[in-house]
Amino acid sequence: MPKTPQQTIQELFHNTVTDGGLVYDFELFDSSVNQKLWSAWYHCRGLQDLNIWEFQVASPSTDTQSYGSTTVIPGPMLDIWSYCSRLNLHLDGFFMNAMSALDTLAHEIFVLYEAPRVPTRIYIRTAKDMLRSSHPASFATRLLNTELSKPWFIEFEPFRHCTTHESLIGHGDIGYLFDHVARRYKLSRRIKLPDNPQVRPFAYSRNRLANEYVSSTFRRIDGLVGRVYKNALRDIRASGNVLPVPAT
Repeated sequence: MPKTPQQTIQELFHNTVTDGGLVYDFELFDSSVNQKLWSAWYHCRGLQDLNIWEFQVASPSTDTQSYGSTTVIPGPMLDIWSYCSRLNLHLDGFFMNAMSALDTLAHEIFVLYEAPRVPTRIYIRTAKDMLRSSHPASFATRLLNTELSKPWFIEFEPFRHCTTHESLIGHGDIGYLFDHVARRYKLSRRIKLPDNPQVRPFAYSRNRLANEYVSSTFRRIDGLVGRVYKNALRDIRASGNVLPVPAT
């Protein structure tokens, strides 16, 4: 099976770089990108698989009651608090890890490209700014300049900031009902995310459904990470396989 660009970069880095500190940092950040992406995927799948009926609890009273010719069988109760907590757990986990995958990739970019100054705090936009300054003509620079200015990324960023401070969904935001035929609870409306989580009170004019938004965002981020490695490899080849890639 052919090597991926990420695997090829790993091999080149280990074969050409002798600085132990750089090798340590590269290995740390390279493996961390994979871990963060896996964690984002885990919470994405957890959100897709979450069913409200799994949070049914037995009714305090199991006795049937008769009203004339009608017999009523008490239905189960719903632990809406636990459902809401699990929902937010997966949303928080997804947004934190999805953005962390990009920010960890930013650290790796600083190791791969010879940068004149390494700031204390590094985020994906920090890496983009460094590349624009030190490697303005690089393939990775063009890619990040384009992608980080697109609406999908600009709309995604606030969700990571929001989930560090508050939850996106309150238990009162969840509409549900009991299906007496199936004997199960179900959502009466699909879970929506706010248009902009940093603007309160939340507005929902975008009709942004949580499951669809999380899935599509994961695909975008996973694809962006892969393309960054592909373009970084092109830059490495253009430098004659010199690593870190010399500043231009």
